[in-house]
Amino acid sequence: MEMLISQEWLQRGVDADPWVDTDAGAPIAVLASIGMFIAPELAADDVAETERASHSFGVFIRQLRRRDGLSVEKLAQKARIDAEELRLVEHDPHYRAKPRMVHQLSDVFRIPERSMMTLAGAMVANDNRIGEAAERFAAMSDDMSKLTREERKLLNDFVKFLADEAR
Repeated sequence: MEMLISQEWLQRGVDADPWVDTDAGAPIAVLASIGMFIAPELAADDVAETERASHSFGVFIRQLRRRDGLSVEKLAQKARIDAEELRLVEHDPHYRAKPRMVHQLSDVFRIPERSMMTLAGAMVANDNRIGEAAERFAAMSDDMSKLTREERKLLNDFVKFLADEAR
């Protein structure tokens, strides 16, 4: 698996958001010199694929939250993340979860971080089994207030699949 970050992607993010604190950490040039970035041609720029991953990740998080009987606010508090950002992850396919959020959610739900990063679109796998399984899961999930027996089985099977993939 590879991280989906290139020097150009990072520079675009810094340039696009004037409110980002760019004084923290090492300068981009230093990070590039030690090989922290993947080559630009390997960075994922496929918007449709990114939106599919974001949608599947959002459905998965919403189902896990519902399974555990948590409100958005309660899960956000438990994971130490922003509740509004969690709402965006669950409902906006254009919104990409930040790696810190994915890490926090993987800790709360006890799902391997590598699988969660792949599912969220923050990492690319050599094969697309996680993406394909996530799309099938998202397509079969419905957003009702309580999980049905079938939804719970689908969710549990998908969690088991993610855990197995991490091994």
